[in-house]
Amino acid sequence: MSTPTPRATGPAGATPPKEPFSYVSQQRGLLTLKIREPVLMFVFFLAFAVLGVVFFFMVKKGADQGAEGAMGVAYLILAIFAGLGVVGMAIAAVRWRWKREYVRVMGRSPWA
Repeated sequence: MSTPTPRATGPAGATPPKEPFSYVSQQRGLLTLKIREPVLMFVFFLAFAVLGVVFFFMVKKGADQGAEGAMGVAYLILAIFAGLGVVGMAIAAVRWRWKREYVRVMGRSPWA
């Protein structure tokens, strides 16, 4: 077990707020996609959710034309894409608030 490293301090000894979901900024980890900026992360996952809705309606159109079992697949696609999109947008929103607080306290971007 490693010992915790001391946190960097900012102007006048200010301590930066703890980064939520810090694995997004690390160079290693489970995810290969590293989007540090919360706004870009939000846009990426918004597009992911929109694609889920588009795919849902595409498959639903096939189901309306008589494809058996297509609605089950449509709901699965919607749940996966839109679900991941919503979770990603929520993470981005939390990280955006954290970044604003970090800049306010430290006077610089967390990645500068």
